[in-house]
Amino acid sequence: MEFVYFSFMQGVVAFFAPCAVALLPGYIISYVTRGSESVPGVFTKTVRGLKLAFVSIAGILVIYLIAGVLIVLASQVLKDYMKWITMFMGAALTVIGFLMIFGKSFSLSFNLNTASKKSELLEALIFGMAYAIGALGCLFPLFLIVATQAMSAPSTLLGASYIGAYFTGISLMMIGTILLSTFAKDFFMNYLQKVLPHMERITGGLLIAGGIYVIYYQMVLF
Repeated sequence: MEFVYFSFMQGVVAFFAPCAVALLPGYIISYVTRGSESVPGVFTKTVRGLKLAFVSIAGILVIYLIAGVLIVLASQVLKDYMKWITMFMGAALTVIGFLMIFGKSFSLSFNLNTASKKSELLEALIFGMAYAIGALGCLFPLFLIVATQAMSAPSTLLGASYIGAYFTGISLMMIGTILLSTFAKDFFMNYLQKVLPHMERITGGLLIAGGIYVIYYQMVLF
């Protein structure tokens, strides 16, 4: 169960990947708060926010599913070395964390500020896919560690719980963020603008802790 909690926290950290979280301001301004003044009540706002959040999560799942399939295929070739690969990824996370703390940028950019005539559900799906690409682009080792550990788990159920915990972490953050921005756009945007300049260093510290834990966890297994 210890690694389940770890996987959940990695999902939370993945949500705050600098390459991904930088997409939030544009999406919130352009799509989430579109027409919010005309929404009649709290219930309608909540339903709309949840709808956008779950469709965005579906977009995230699409990208992670593709990445997961590629990892499974690669693991068939590298299965005898997966523990060593996991330890290497833990070391990579630690190095990336230190680089982030000392100002190295890993950001990617996507343009989501242009108004679109497409439905907001399609926009939410595309946003979720872009968010997942950003998270993987910055912090692919995080997901790789969880995925490889899931494949080497003693039971399918336990392995599935690792993946489930990871997606629960990132999904809960997406739901909370979109609902908060739906009801309190100005507060959320002000808070986000204050946090964004420090996001890489915050994420870097979390990655260092995660990387050290992964190495320790694998050494215990050995």
